Amino acid sequence: MTTIDTIDTIDIPPQGYPPEITGYADPWIANPGEEVAIKVSCTEPEYSHRTVRVVQGVEVEHSPLKRLEPITQIPTGTAKGRFQCARPGSYAVVEQGLGGLLHGSSVSESACLQVSLFFQAHLPIAAGPGHAQAIVSTLNRGAKRGFAVVINEAGVVEAWIGTGDAVQVVHTGFSPARQRWVDMTLTLDGMDCSLVLRPVAYILEKAAPVSVSRARLAGPAVGASSTDPLLFAATVDQVPSPGATSAGRRAACFFNGRIDSPTISKVEGSTKTVTVLAKYDFSRNMAEDTILDVSGNNLHGVLVNAPTRAVTGHDWDGSEVDWTKAKYGYGAIHFHEDDLDDARWDSDFTIKIPETARSGIYAVEVTSTNGKTSDMITFVVRPTPATTAAVGAKVAFVLSTFTYLAYANEKLSDTNRSSAIEVAPGFDVSSIRRDEDYDRLMRRKDLGLSNYDVHNDNSGVVFSSAKRPILNFRPGYIMWAFERPRELSADSMMIGLLERQGIPYDVVTDHDLHLHGAATLAPYNTILTGCHPEYPTLQSYNAYEDFARQGGSILYLGGNGFYWVSSVDPARPWRLEVRRGDQGVRSYALPGGERVMSLTGQQGGLWRSRGRSSHGLFGVAFCGEGTGPGVPFKRNDESYDSKFDWMFRDIPSDQLIGEYGLGGGASGDEIDSFDLLCGSPATATVIASSTGHSDEFGIAPECTAFPITGTLGTQTKEIRSDLVYYETDAGGAVFSVGSINWYCSLGWDDYANNVAKLTENVIREFMRRGRGGLNHDNISTTVSLAKL
Repeated sequence: MTTIDTIDTIDIPPQGYPPEITGYADPWIANPGEEVAIKVSCTEPEYSHRTVRVVQGVEVEHSPLKRLEPITQIPTGTAKGRFQCARPGSYAVVEQGLGGLLHGSSVSESACLQVSLFFQAHLPIAAGPGHAQAIVSTLNRGAKRGFAVVINEAGVVEAWIGTGDAVQVVHTGFSPARQRWVDMTLTLDGMDCSLVLRPVAYILEKAAPVSVSRARLAGPAVGASSTDPLLFAATVDQVPSPGATSAGRRAACFFNGRIDSPTISKVEGSTKTVTVLAKYDFSRNMAEDTILDVSGNNLHGVLVNAPTRAVTGHDWDGSEVDWTKAKYGYGAIHFHEDDLDDARWDSDFTIKIPETARSGIYAVEVTSTNGKTSDMITFVVRPTPATTAAVGAKVAFVLSTFTYLAYANEKLSDTNRSSAIEVAPGFDVSSIRRDEDYDRLMRRKDLGLSNYDVHNDNSGVVFSSAKRPILNFRPGYIMWAFERPRELSADSMMIGLLERQGIPYDVVTDHDLHLHGAATLAPYNTILTGCHPEYPTLQSYNAYEDFARQGGSILYLGGNGFYWVSSVDPARPWRLEVRRGDQGVRSYALPGGERVMSLTGQQGGLWRSRGRSSHGLFGVAFCGEGTGPGVPFKRNDESYDSKFDWMFRDIPSDQLIGEYGLGGGASGDEIDSFDLLCGSPATATVIASSTGHSDEFGIAPECTAFPITGTLGTQTKEIRSDLVYYETDAGGAVFSVGSINWYCSLGWDDYANNVAKLTENVIREFMRRGRGGLNHDNISTTVSLAKL
């Protein structure tokens, strides 16, 4: 990734900082035989490291036994500790700058420089420690040349002009209103500077007065040399680098807001002839990390840290809400001081995945040699044809890597953000679980946000990245709000069951299905989901359906699955895009006109809103959630039909299903129900249903109509999990449980429970049948009857 930073990420921990070690693997999804860079931050002098395969990572009361398998082909070792920080903040940079087009070190009396653009401040006074916010800059403070237009710490616009001897500040007294467009023109004409700011009226709102500021400079404005970059939404600072003998440069003064249609021109002679030096159309190359100069001078630039594109600009009027169809209105980019796409940490060492490594969850276990701190830097290894054959896998467990990214480093407990979690009565954010994992998550604010958070300027986060430490992507992570395993840690308990029962399996990922479709699943006749497959892309969704159409069988062993639309760019697979609309359970909603993905041009929001509710595939879809303890399932009369005897083998007929678990009963957290009107298969059987959810559970908003009543657990029968089975036209079958909590009950008491047994029974039956096995069985039965 191109960046103007010339200093590394090594830093000195703040005074009083606690012992800490963390890191990330790059890539985070790897192939056997591939090298993986391990990037570590450690406050302590030294740490040791070893690589393990995670068979089961959870270690709490009543959980299965934790099991880590050392990978002896990868050397262990020790390394010196060093503290590393990420550098958040998005901006655009034109590295070659304007110097080559200005033809001189200063703006002469016969030629002046003019910079025009629209900007919209979303946080006129920066959050936290106050700082100026640069809208456009070529300023080199050390050399006292170039210019910058900034919003100062007090929220007032200023121009900073280099004259060679000093950087002169031109004051305007103009404070931009929050989320209102301003038409800006800066003119540098010899020793004269003018800055005109024209507020743009919002609908029928009366616009603020135009601000015109003129100043006589102490000396001629010195033009930026060819070595000084042109930046939008930041400027360059010369800063000391720990251990370096000279200062480096780093982007600083990040702008929180939108910039639209920048144009830089040279005006010459008495006729005021205008020569356009650079003109940027931010509506072009929308899916890329580039900005396009359409002037013909090829002063193209790059975007750093993934600012938000496909947002409405100064001329958007609501006549078109899809940027792929609009002829105007989408020429803006939204920059944030807390955007982060790539932490760019230095690598501490590299490991090579053995060619024979089987697929699964892996981790580099790092522990300070003084014993004060440790972490597990987690990554995933894909299968190859050779490793699949060696295992004899006919079952694939699909890790929900899109969901892991969507939740990566979430700050839903941060009550200073409007995205802080609010659920049904009984939840008190002040009494949440606080442990080292939680403290580290809150402490490392430099490591970016999740798709559930809002930025400092209160706009929704649409991108999440794997190129950083993901502190809740850990095999033993206990989620602070639910006080139980969730996402990867819960999924590891399913792997533990497969290992315990000797079921040959492979591990694949959402990313694999996105990139290769159903071909990823070709070796298998049965696939299992993770506990929370919430964020499929169109490609990964289609892979599931194509697999089922080819006779494959599916166990949907989670809840809230296939809910939000997501997008991934194959060229940047570490980056996930999510666009939330005004429907669904959400911590924010994007404004109208901004629900279409920038990476793919596809409609975002709920899959239900695109006619692809998971009712059709899994038989169930999301209906409610709560942080309270889960409840068990009670079998329905239909489940006692002899055709389901195989499903309940070795399970007493009078038992509730999943009465116990690490989060209460097996129906809990986020849950799904059967609904014929929403597209559940008419041939499906509801085997069991949960009952007795408390008022700590609330109904999903899309499941209600006006007037909004009966929304809590004791007030409606619509808040429930349904355990569903149906057979497909292609001879496969689908078994769905509709609950994130399922794995928390599956792992209870080291798998000695009926949830684990029921799950095993279904897997083994689906494996026995093979692809399209039900159709084969029906054909065999028909032939036998014909012989009679």
